[in-house]
Amino acid sequence: MESFYECIIAGGPQHGLVYRRPLDAQHPTPLAVVTDDGQLCTPAACKQAGADATRVVLLHPQATGAQFLTILAA
Repeated sequence: MESFYECIIAGGPQHGLVYRRPLDAQHPTPLAVVTDDGQLCTPAACKQAGADATRVVLLHPQATGAQFLTILAA
């Protein structure tokens, strides 16, 4: 079974967007996403989600505390 990151964006135009990204142990790269408005979202929290997945919250620079807490609670 392939390992992957499950990424969730907090804040910005794509707030709540969830997508999966394969984990490549030979070429690890920092997680970052550029949203539709051109802003760079960077990791703010992560959690192991089973044997083959890691959940990562990517924080938009203009995200509010409430948006971040909503994603963490979900």
